[in-house]
This record gives sequence, structure tokens and C-alpha cells, in this order.
Amino acid sequence: MNTTKTTDNTTARRLVGAGLVGATVLGSIAIGVATAAPASAATPVRAAATADVTRGFDIVNTTKHTLELTGIGSPGERDQYRPTGTKILPGQSYRYEKVYYFAKRGETTLTFNYSEALADGSIRIGAFEATLVVDAFSGTNIRTDAGATFTVENQGITAGRLILSEKEFSTISVPASDAQRQADLLNQTCISGMASCTFTPVTKVDGPDQRRLVAGGANNTDTARPESFTTKVVATTTSSVETTGSAKLTIKGILEAGLSHKYGGTWSDTKETTKVHNYTMSPYSNYNMWSRSLTDRVTGDFTVTMGKTTWKLFGVHFDIPKKDADPLYDSVARPLTDQEKANLPQVAEIKPITPAD
Repeated sequence: MNTTKTTDNTTARRLVGAGLVGATVLGSIAIGVATAAPASAATPVRAAATADVTRGFDIVNTTKHTLELTGIGSPGERDQYRPTGTKILPGQSYRYEKVYYFAKRGETTLTFNYSEALADGSIRIGAFEATLVVDAFSGTNIRTDAGATFTVENQGITAGRLILSEKEFSTISVPASDAQRQADLLNQTCISGMASCTFTPVTKVDGPDQRRLVAGGANNTDTARPESFTTKVVATTTSSVETTGSAKLTIKGILEAGLSHKYGGTWSDTKETTKVHNYTMSPYSNYNMWSRSLTDRVTGDFTVTMGKTTWKLFGVHFDIPKKDADPLYDSVARPLTDQEKANLPQVAEIKPITPAD
């Protein structure tokens, strides 16, 4: 299927008063720059002076589209903002910190583009604007023409939070074969506080063993030597989707809630086992030990609902350490080579290998 691009220019216009979402007097302004979670990790283009009085604005994306900032009209000299090209994914927001000058009106217009796949296989490029206003007399507010395409809601005492959502309800399926897209959605939406996320287990079977080298050493003497050593095995839950550090706890809680509802009991994403081993090393031998932690593979579906969009993530699987099963241990001993005999210390020693954090 050939994909063509068409441009929807009906919403790409500068506002002159129309589309006023809300206006209130300048209220909770802050001294200095407020900290906000940006949509991009890029360094701000401007850094406001610490003595500036600023007003923060948030453009919140709860649509199914990725928004891209393509224009910043009339930014203040010391405003703090992310540059053009910044992408705001579903579940993310864009923060603009605007400096307020006493008895002076300030306006900055942000232009956002988005793309939409149409039923005929073409792609429509749409655009909208949001004008940020800071004025002690006429009000602090956001004006926008996004209402032509999205449902808009302005929140906050001083009208500084614009939430965009779809006009119509829709459901989007993401199959297991698109694990990266599944991971992106979970990382973007479930930790934002704007989405409802649930996990429904479908099947539970034996999963793959987690195998780790836990001890090793050599007896470079001509006498058999008994050795005693202690290993610590830490098994952790792995998944078909990769979650970021900030999302791990959130996803862990959603997973455990789904498992408890389906199978009962409590679940943990880690299992730690410490054990003392006794072994007699043959003369001139090398020794290695591996652990095998047993897992349950639980496969199920995530449901993510944000605004009027629901994503169904099918076939996500987790390999969870079996809580009632101790690790199994495998070991291999072999004769030292002549080079090893010449280079290794003349001792017999087995050292535990500390697991990586």
C-alpha cells in the first residue's frame, strides 16, 4: 500500500481572541523557575534568572498522537522552554515557564504538528496553536484552536494546564510482535498518572531457567583439598517488554495486582537464596559452579486507558522466579592446562562470584 501525505491547514492559524479557554487574574506565580517533568531531555533554550517572577504552563497530551513542537512565536527574553523539534508522546506534557514583567502583557504562541493515519492509507498532517498569556490586568490563560480537532480542557486556578484528548472513543491493538511499541506505551502512560493501566494474566507455565555463574576457582597443588564456600543467588523478573527505571515500580505493582487477582497469594519479582557448599577439589583442577533459578512464565494482556483512547497490549510475558523452588546447581571440573599450572598461584581456592546488582 502506498502511503501519501496530505496536509490539513484548516487548524493551522494564528488566534485573535477566538477559542478562549479561560481567563483569570494572575494568581499563584512563583519566584524562580518551577521544576517540571519535560517532554524532552534536551537542555532548556533559556534559563530564567532566579529573581524572575514566572508563570508555568503545561500542554498535556492524552491523545493517541505524538505532538511535535514546530514553532515558538514571541518567546520572552528569559523564558524557560524546550526547543522546537521536541516531541510530546501520549502521556507526556510540555512545560513552558514564562517570565512576568510588572504591568506588561506577555504572549507566546506555540505551534504543534501531529500526523494521523487515514482509512485510505494516506497520512494527514494537522496543526494547532496554543497562546500563553501572562497579564496582571486581563488575566493569565491559554488560548487555543486545538478544539477543532481535539477535546480541550483547561485546569488550574490560573488556567495554566491545557489537556488535549480525542473527540471520539477508540481502541488500538498492539500485538506481542511489536514489543518495542508495547514497552514505549507502558513507559509513557502508566507512570504519568493520567492513564489507567491493568494487567490480566491469561496463561502460566514453566519459564526458562535463569542461569548464572556463582563460584569458581582452582587447585594448583598436588593434593586434593576440601573447600567450603557460600553462594548468593538473586533471581529477578524479566519481561518481553523493557521498562525504564522510573516505570519499574509502577509496572511491578500492576503486574502483582493482576497475578494476585488471578491466582491468589502474594507475588514478588525477586528471590534471593544463600547456600553453603562443600566440595573436594582434585589436584591440579579447575572448578566452576552455575545456579539455575526456576521461573513461571505468565503471559497476559495490558489494558491502558487514557482520555478516550484505549490500548490493548496483547501477549506480554513475564518470567517470575518461583517463590517455593530453591535454585539448582551445576558444576564442572577439568584438569589444569600446563600454562595454567605455570601461571596460577600454588593454592587451592574457590571464590564465590558476587551477583551483579
